Amino acid sequence: MQPSPEFKKFGQWFLQDIDRIAPTLEEMYEFVLEPFKGEERVRLREFIDRALQEGVSDEELERLWNSVDADIYFHTAKGLRTMLEGARDRL
Repeated sequence: MQPSPEFKKFGQWFLQDIDRIAPTLEEMYEFVLEPFKGEERVRLREFIDRALQEGVSDEELERLWNSVDADIYFHTAKGLRTMLEGARDRL
């Protein structure tokens, strides 16, 4: 699975010091999702939905995340899935 342009942009908002910019989980979601408006939000939500489908393995999901320019690393695929579900639910 190749990242969409929206997903690449989404990943770039996960900065190394995001916890200083957005100290709570809700503030983090607000921070990373705020730049997305209108159709771009829809496309990001649809892409995340596809990435979370049962047919996408943990390894594929981790490769997808590692292919974007994010500074944040997830220790488990479950943690990554949880974060993506939370983002999708807020879009």
